Amino acid sequence: MIFVTATIIGIAAGLQRSTIGALLGVALVSVAFMAAVAISIVPPPLTTLFIALGGYNLGFIGYLMTADMLEQRRA
Repeated sequence: MIFVTATIIGIAAGLQRSTIGALLGVALVSVAFMAAVAISIVPPPLTTLFIALGGYNLGFIGYLMTADMLEQRRA
């Protein structure tokens, strides 16, 4: 579920077409993980963060590749 959510966030960051939006998405995913570590009694494993960041990157890169293919098709 974390991977899917992060992928959707990556797609949404790509739709913004803003470098700041893309960086803010990664920062918010990382801040949310750090908040979970600080608040919970048993901290979540670090692999959860890596899974979330991987999903974010996959969604972002997937969006960019799809947009590029569609743009080449129009030309």
